[in-house]
Amino acid sequence: MALPAGLALAARWRGGLAAWGGSLIGLLMALPSLGQPPLLSLLCTAAVAAGTAAGWLVLRHLRFDIRLDRAHDVAALVSVVLSVVAPPVALVTAAWLGVLAGAGSSAGRTGTWLAQTGAGWLAISLGTVAAAAAALALDRSLLNTPQRVLPGWRTARGLLGLALAAALVFWAAETRSPALVALALVGAPVVLALLALREQFTWASCGVLLVGLLAAGGLGGGPPAGPGPAGWPAGIAHAVLAVWLGGTLGLVLLAHANTVQWRARSQRWEWALDGSRLGVADWHLDSGESFASAAWRTLSGHASPLWTPAAWRAHLHPEDQPLLDEAVRALSSGAAGRRELELRIPGSGGWRWAEATLMVIERDGAGQPLRLLATLADTHDKRQALERLRLSASLFQHLHEGLLITDPDLRALDVNPAYTQILGVQREELIGTVPSLLLPAPEDPLAREQRAAMWASLRDHGHWRGELLERRRDGTACMLHATISTVPPPAGSTDTRRYHVLVISDVTEQHSQRDQLERQAHFDALTRLPNRTRLSALMDQAMQSADRDGYLLVVCYLDLDRFKPVNDRHGHAAGDRLLAELADRLRSALRSREHWTDIAARLGGDEFVMLLRAGTLEEARLAVERVLRVVSQPYVVDPTQEPVFITASMGATVYPIDRSDADTLLRHADHAMYGAKQAGRNGYLFFDPEHRRRAEQRVMALGRIQEALDQQEFVLFYQPKVDMATGAVLGFEALLRWEHPQQGLVAPLQFLPLIETTGLSSSVGDWVLSRALEHLASWRRDGFDFSVSVNVSARHLQEPDFAQRLTELLARHAEPLAPHLELEMLETVAHADIEATSALVARCQAAGVKFALDDFGTGYSTLAYLKRLPVDVLKIDRSFVHHMLEDTQDRAIVEGVIGLARTFGCTVVAEGVEHEDQARTLLELGCRIGQGTGIAAPMPVEQVAAWVRGYKGILPMQAAKPEEPAHAHR
Repeated sequence: MALPAGLALAARWRGGLAAWGGSLIGLLMALPSLGQPPLLSLLCTAAVAAGTAAGWLVLRHLRFDIRLDRAHDVAALVSVVLSVVAPPVALVTAAWLGVLAGAGSSAGRTGTWLAQTGAGWLAISLGTVAAAAAALALDRSLLNTPQRVLPGWRTARGLLGLALAAALVFWAAETRSPALVALALVGAPVVLALLALREQFTWASCGVLLVGLLAAGGLGGGPPAGPGPAGWPAGIAHAVLAVWLGGTLGLVLLAHANTVQWRARSQRWEWALDGSRLGVADWHLDSGESFASAAWRTLSGHASPLWTPAAWRAHLHPEDQPLLDEAVRALSSGAAGRRELELRIPGSGGWRWAEATLMVIERDGAGQPLRLLATLADTHDKRQALERLRLSASLFQHLHEGLLITDPDLRALDVNPAYTQILGVQREELIGTVPSLLLPAPEDPLAREQRAAMWASLRDHGHWRGELLERRRDGTACMLHATISTVPPPAGSTDTRRYHVLVISDVTEQHSQRDQLERQAHFDALTRLPNRTRLSALMDQAMQSADRDGYLLVVCYLDLDRFKPVNDRHGHAAGDRLLAELADRLRSALRSREHWTDIAARLGGDEFVMLLRAGTLEEARLAVERVLRVVSQPYVVDPTQEPVFITASMGATVYPIDRSDADTLLRHADHAMYGAKQAGRNGYLFFDPEHRRRAEQRVMALGRIQEALDQQEFVLFYQPKVDMATGAVLGFEALLRWEHPQQGLVAPLQFLPLIETTGLSSSVGDWVLSRALEHLASWRRDGFDFSVSVNVSARHLQEPDFAQRLTELLARHAEPLAPHLELEMLETVAHADIEATSALVARCQAAGVKFALDDFGTGYSTLAYLKRLPVDVLKIDRSFVHHMLEDTQDRAIVEGVIGLARTFGCTVVAEGVEHEDQARTLLELGCRIGQGTGIAAPMPVEQVAAWVRGYKGILPMQAAKPEEPAHAHR
């Protein structure tokens, strides 16, 4: 019953309830076929079921491993079989045998039954353990795919050992030779134990079961035939067989457990070496036998399992191979017992550094080395890290910037020499203390605010950069550019504390140079006042403040009066001292309040600008006067000489009354200053924005007139002069008009007054003369014989080359036009410079040109003036003609002008003739020539010829008279 019990127990572990139940059903069906009574078959099956079920429960509780790799598992199997599985089966078997025996005394039967029960228990226990061990050792892969392993050497070796042990037992059982029995009893366990030691536990356990069956069937099958061990009684033979089988089974199990434990220890060491990324290899110096761990082959780049030291050497960097040869020679000769080398081995991406340690691990009787052990570790990353660490340490020590590292509590852990040199502090004094730069609450409020911002930035962003004012150990102040960074904890660390790195550089000199450059760029070196560049920014700020706060900003431009003589007399050094003292006086004269202050700046030379705040214009005036009083005080430029008295002229403009930009405000103040100088110096003048606006408009208008002249937008209209008595057309007066593209026809009074005092007046006058002469020449070619008169402005007439230009214009035409040209000038123009005008008139008259005195009677000319001015025509002003019928005084003036013309031999022309009554009165008074809208309004040049041909006269009687020739004139 041992075999079924062992198989059932193994089936419960290997196949579960189904396999266990199948094995029990098979047992129940097999026992009757073997001649066992049905009741015994049922009882035995029940005993096997109870024992194996109970044994499985106990083994599971003991965490039994079916691989039997641990001594604990072997002991558990043996113990459970002995105490749980075998007893029920042994009791059932013994009880059945006792019932069958039935004879003998009660005491004898009891003793026999107990002996049989004990022997059966032992036999069943041993058989069950052997059967269970064999069944559990059979790997499922062997059962499923035996073709994969049967041809292998390990399988062949296992089958050979199994066959040898079985043959020994079978041979001994057949021959019953004492020698063979002894050989079988000793040889079979040894062979099976060797199989177990060679990791052939499956075949060894099957062998135990097989030899047990053979021995039970042969050696213990009946009374021996002769003396000796084979002739032992049956009880002794069975006992010996049980002891032998138990010993064999125990030997195999112990050999297997020791092998597994040795293999586990070896595996643990290999795992440990692999985990430490340490490769191990050893080799025999004489036989060449070698071994290399998997980690060694991976590190050395030698993937082949057939590793040799020569192959390893060949994979090394060529420069490192001699180093390995020298180390092996030293170890092989006994000169050294251990050598450590740094070698380069092939790796992904190039050569990698590795550390190899070679040592002697086995020597012969003479102490000579026999076996060497080598370990190999990849130190490439470590070497690079050490190199970086060395470089970092070198940088740390030699950087010009100061470096300080603190712990989470801000205590200094390390500091480089540059830090101690910058602050003048010894390293020993800093280590373990909190640096002053990191103190959270310095005494200075501004510094305290800066530190608060610094820690906020460190908390939010992990870094801060800025400039800090610090004092060295000797008390001198220094400006430091500092960068503070937090070092985060390693990834996955639960420690939230952070270290800090402080980097400083001394920028005191750069800061001083920057301040000096700032002063040079924005302040005057002599007076230390803001210069022009700085003034621009200050003006923008002051203008914004004036707009925001609603006050007046007085922009003053100050220039010293007659400063050059001071320089010439006392020297430039004295002049510089005067300017420096002036700057001090201006500073003292400036007012200052909590939120604003007056400003003084130097533009250069002896020119200064002040920005004064005022609430009213009167306050602005008083502020300017106060500055002038301060400036006009005497200056001591040379202690050995008398003080120098000097005054200043000041121009001012007020913002926002003068709402201009900063540059324009300065320009306006400058213009006002020049006005003050022209007014006599030592005074001030405020800029008038309205006057400036009008001047700008005038400039724009002059520009537009110049553009009109360039674009040929001017045209000439002509108004006729006629003999009112006969109706003859005597001439035309050229009148200027502007054909404006947007405004249409513009009268001369709207633009000529703007240019009468400018050079543009001469340009327009030249154009009028040129066009009038062209028209005159054209009319004369058409057969008309009348004159053309042209008005000449005072500026045009006063040009030095007027007569020459007039001559050039006349010379452009082949026909002599001078006798038919008449120039009209105002009476006031003639009086401006009677001598020059008389000379000019004489020169032009010499060329044949006539002159007319226009608007006569309005300029209060005297007889002396008329006598000195040789004009040819007097024109009565239209204002007198217009009112002469109603106003006796105007009539008297008209009569007087006619009388003067008759006296001086001049032709007289009446302007403003508008109706017949005026014409008759003028004829009665002796004036025959008239001009006015009653005769004809000014007309374009294109209409002149037609009008002349169709004119019938101003008086009705003239229409009845025969038409006179068109060329009729006085």
